[in-house]
Amino acid sequence: MRHRGGRGFRGWWLASTILLLVAEKPSHGYELAERLSEFGIEIPGIGHMGNIYRVLSDLEESGLLSTEWDTTVSPPRKIYRITPQGKLYLKEILRSLEDMKRRIETLEERIKRVLQEE
Repeated sequence: MRHRGGRGFRGWWLASTILLLVAEKPSHGYELAERLSEFGIEIPGIGHMGNIYRVLSDLEESGLLSTEWDTTVSPPRKIYRITPQGKLYLKEILRSLEDMKRRIETLEERIKRVLQEE
């Protein structure tokens, strides 16, 4: 999956977090922006929503999200839902996080050892 909305780890982190939030509860863009604060990701205002919508578009183009319009509100809202392929990708994310956690713990232990030798 490509990430136009952010490159490297930050882009991956944002896309992964958005995918999780949609898996927990189908949502529209502004609701997702508010919920990102649960992970320490702050969207400072409407002007910064472009990154979120680019990531949502990438996730949809990759087949990880689907959309439908909620026309019961005005203006209508595009609601994002996770697809079965999106759930499989969440499993891949979990494996990546578990591997990253092991690597971080190894790094942490070795740093502590070096600092104790001083």
